[in-house]
Amino acid sequence: MKLTPIEIKNQEFKKSMRGYDPVEVDTFLELVAEKYQELLDENQKLSKQNLIYETELNNYRDVEKTLKATLKNVQENSQIAKENSQKEAGLIKKEAELAAAQMLEKTRLQVLKMREELVNLTNQKQSFINRLKHVLTSQMELLEILESDDLDVRKLKARAKAPAAKNTPSATPAARPKATPAVKKAEQKPEKTHGKDLFNDIFGDTMDSDEFAK
Repeated sequence: MKLTPIEIKNQEFKKSMRGYDPVEVDTFLELVAEKYQELLDENQKLSKQNLIYETELNNYRDVEKTLKATLKNVQENSQIAKENSQKEAGLIKKEAELAAAQMLEKTRLQVLKMREELVNLTNQKQSFINRLKHVLTSQMELLEILESDDLDVRKLKARAKAPAAKNTPSATPAARPKATPAVKKAEQKPEKTHGKDLFNDIFGDTMDSDEFAK
């Protein structure tokens, strides 16, 4: 049963011969009614405050929920950004490795090409030296032959200028000395050697002197 302060004040009791003092009862009822009213006021005040606190708590809960959602989004975005950065870094690394491998391969091919060119130049140089040595040796041998032939010719001329021996009527004419092979070669008209033939002796028939001059 719910009572109000007014009902407490207006409460009436049955009278009896030996009952309570009506004045004391009324005074006590008034005091109880006042205290009860205070309790009701306090309860109402507390209810209002409780409602305010509940409203603020709900707001805090909403804020907390929003913060949690934001934090979750930030974490997810951070993870996605991290994964994207790792993927991008991996791609950059692969591209750098590929570029380095291509550059290394290109350098290796250039080195091989330079080595081949060096070998070719070395071979050409050695071939030129061998041909030049051969030509010089041939020319030295030719000079030695020509000097030997000149010596034989001078000897023959000296013999021709010497006084001839007296011949008797019955004597036969002196036999003409037999010419040596060297004399025969000296008497022959020497063949002229042209510069082009000398160039061919050095570089071979595969290269033309006109092309070398260009």
